[in-house]
Amino acid sequence: MAYECFEVTIENKIAHIKLNRPDALNTMNKAFWNELPEIVQDIDTNARARVIVISSTGKHFSGGMDTSVFTGDRAAPKHDRYILAEALRSNIRHIQHSFSCLEQARMPVLFALHGGVIGGAVDMISAGDIRWCTKDA
Repeated sequence: MAYECFEVTIENKIAHIKLNRPDALNTMNKAFWNELPEIVQDIDTNARARVIVISSTGKHFSGGMDTSVFTGDRAAPKHDRYILAEALRSNIRHIQHSFSCLEQARMPVLFALHGGVIGGAVDMISAGDIRWCTKDA
């Protein structure tokens, strides 16, 4: 299956999930949050792998959250704090669900890190079991 934010391969019972938005520093957007749980659940349910390794393409592991998703409903009046707060709350719940799928996986989740690991990426890697870093991480 093709994904907007990831490359996924399974070889020798090792599932490789690569963040694949190098032009955007592998920042996490709404598509990312939708795809990650779907990928992990598919691997977990179909028992096609015994371990999940998450890495990334590009110079940095991840620049964290794509801040454009936190701008809320652009059609809402700027002064409507309720709409903006509710949009933020909804996004945070979506993010948490994405990271929780890593904690709930029935197999070990290993992160292979390089370059920058910024903001929300730190939250994400905390949901894994093992973190392996290069010297520049």
